[in-house]
Amino acid sequence: MKSMIGAMLFSIAVSVNAACPVQHPRVQPEIPDAAVATAQQMHRAQLEAEQYLLQGQLYLDCGYMNRRQHNQLVGEMERFAERYQSELMEYRSRSQMVVNEQYRPATSGADLVAR
Repeated sequence: MKSMIGAMLFSIAVSVNAACPVQHPRVQPEIPDAAVATAQQMHRAQLEAEQYLLQGQLYLDCGYMNRRQHNQLVGEMERFAERYQSELMEYRSRSQMVVNEQYRPATSGADLVAR
């Protein structure tokens, strides 16, 4: 009886694992250096980051990792998201500085002398 229950539980576990729609996200996307990245590179990085994090979340939802593996993947995803967010904020800051420089009102020579 016990072996029958064990075999049934094993077959259920195998079928649940086989039903997971995604694979473990093993490779994190490359995050461009915000100091030199173009808008196109940052947009592509955004799409790749969203895909990586979505794939990771879907894989976590499948639930076939032990607690250590689960926590490890969650930690990897959190560190990746923090690195991406940091580069994104730096890129936005750099882009805003460029915009401010482009639209700064011109001053006359007399204004510069008076200062």
